Amino acid sequence: MKKQTSLNGRWDFSHAGSKTSIKVPSNWYLQGHDISGNADYSRVFTLKKQSNKKYFMVFKGVDYFCEVILNGKFIGRHEGYFQKFRFDVTSAIKNGKNSIKVYVNSPKESETIWPNAKYLIKGIFNHHDARPGSWSKSRGQEMNTGGIWNDVYVESVDTVEIERVKITPLLKDDGVWNVGAELIINNYTEKIIESKLSGVIEPYNFKGKAKNIERNTTLYPGKNTVRLYTDMQNPALWWTWDFGKPNLYEFTYTVKTGAAKDTYTDISGIREFKRAEDRAWYLNGKKLFIRGTNMIPTQMLSEYTREKARKDISMLVGANLNMVRIHAHVNRKELYYEADRAGIMVWQDFALQWGYETTDTFMENAVSQIKDMINHHYNRPSITFWCCHNEPFVSEKQLDPVLYIKAREEDPARYIEKASDFTQHYYPGWYYENSPENFYLDTVNAEKRFIISEYGAEALPCRETMEKMMKPADLWPPNWKEWEYHDFQPEQTFNTARIKMGESLDEFIENSQQYQAHIIKAHTETYRLARYKILNGILHFMFCECWPSITWAVVDYYRIPKKGYYALKTAMQPVYPGYRLVRSTKSKGERLSWGILWDPFFIINDLPRDLNNLKAEITLTDAAGVIYKKESRKIVEIKADSITYPFSGQQLEAFEKDPFEIPESAATGWGKVELKLHDSKGRLMAENDYKLEITERLSRPFGE
Repeated sequence: MKKQTSLNGRWDFSHAGSKTSIKVPSNWYLQGHDISGNADYSRVFTLKKQSNKKYFMVFKGVDYFCEVILNGKFIGRHEGYFQKFRFDVTSAIKNGKNSIKVYVNSPKESETIWPNAKYLIKGIFNHHDARPGSWSKSRGQEMNTGGIWNDVYVESVDTVEIERVKITPLLKDDGVWNVGAELIINNYTEKIIESKLSGVIEPYNFKGKAKNIERNTTLYPGKNTVRLYTDMQNPALWWTWDFGKPNLYEFTYTVKTGAAKDTYTDISGIREFKRAEDRAWYLNGKKLFIRGTNMIPTQMLSEYTREKARKDISMLVGANLNMVRIHAHVNRKELYYEADRAGIMVWQDFALQWGYETTDTFMENAVSQIKDMINHHYNRPSITFWCCHNEPFVSEKQLDPVLYIKAREEDPARYIEKASDFTQHYYPGWYYENSPENFYLDTVNAEKRFIISEYGAEALPCRETMEKMMKPADLWPPNWKEWEYHDFQPEQTFNTARIKMGESLDEFIENSQQYQAHIIKAHTETYRLARYKILNGILHFMFCECWPSITWAVVDYYRIPKKGYYALKTAMQPVYPGYRLVRSTKSKGERLSWGILWDPFFIINDLPRDLNNLKAEITLTDAAGVIYKKESRKIVEIKADSITYPFSGQQLEAFEKDPFEIPESAATGWGKVELKLHDSKGRLMAENDYKLEITERLSRPFGE
């Protein structure tokens, strides 16, 4: 059986001639070392070595290059930042005291190649407009993420070991589920040995019966690939939280031969996610519209604890989202485990962001690392997408087709997107005018725009966060150089969005957050009304800030929501009551929606079930908060997975007799149209509101 000896703790640390100590695991920047380049780690540890064991030095994450020396012997090197990797140290490790040295290099790329011909596969960690310095050539690589950021330990194993298991559920044509397991089993002896292999698939977060598997297998010296397949009748399936329960199983596999034994355990789920001939997405046979967001939860992975990941996933569920895109990087396992448990699907990007060199060496490295990503997170039922590259405007044709094929070889079961490119990224109101000619959804590039994987607008965080991120002298009046370092985009803010600064920081914060909230809600609603026509999903950009900054995020670095978070939460309700106002300003005496109050009322039902015996309610309030109209109507049925205008065309006769007009008694200014939907038991199911400005009566020279 495996046994781990942790090497976490204080290590000796040296850089550029200076010597100190450092905490492991941690990104070195978080320990006060702003280094771009080389640093050396060393320490002494004690181990009780057994002669019949195999020993490995295991690193769960080092950023970016590293070489390892144990007791004066070179034992291996590695490139990458997200991978767990290990070196066989059986011959080098001693009984008693041992000394280890780890040489880590996380370099700054030359400005002659950065940003369009990069060679480091770090995605957003060394180039992104939401990281420190944004696009700045001189400052865009600051706050380097290097270091031993995850756990380090020595692992001892028996002469047989299950190194890895890949679990693949498959719904067969006969309606029976087959669960396949590919086991990599190492036989460290020089003999052919007979062994017993057993597997147990048992419920993890629900009650049910276990499935047992037993096989005899022959293990040859070295690495063996053993495949187990078992049918399961009516297993409890993994669903997103809005479609059902995210049922999980514990998969335990054991190999035993003589006195040697090893066990591998993982938590996974049984589900099928695919894109069908109609180009729509289906989860376990149920048609599903994707409601998601992009996320870069942190700039420093060592600070992203299980508790922080759990909070983020909880906030995603709280915003009514069923998918999150892990944007242009690979995160730590804890985040994916939390998505598994909460029923949030994951679109997982590979760590390529914008431009890279196109050499053979880089191609080989990228292929190796994308395979690492897939194998590292293969068993996560929450992961439904792999994406090879984000916005590859330089190396798309040279690099991405190869990555796509190699990813398909490694995982033929999941959907793989070659690249998330600009045809999927749609920014009216931010990167271009929010005008009718730009705000459209036509059939141009419809095949690529099966999903909008980015849209949104920037907003300032709250005053408390702004005061934490900047010195008072830089904060107000704004030191634009410092603001832009913190990712603020002045051209888009003032010339495209036309957001007003106002007379104070508080006014500026309010104006920018109001604008972001408006863009998010208006666009989300419009895109959802285009569902299944040329869109099968939307992913807003983005959820949270990865450092104290000013970005498109609706939640700041300290997880304080902006107004945009609540707008997203409203607009992404699985059951969404909406209203086509057409115009948000009306004068007294003017008819609302041509006088037919209920005709523009619609309901989007993303759920896979019919809704019966509902009650809809419309309330109109003026600028003083006084209700000047309130009505309710019964709805007999709303079909599953539908858009319905339940009262369309039903009020013409009522309109002709008594058309509804804005009363003279209504206070001028901004009021509201409020919508509520109650279920058959009278419980509030969904709610929404729209701003409606009331002005004084306008002259009507041609009569009324």
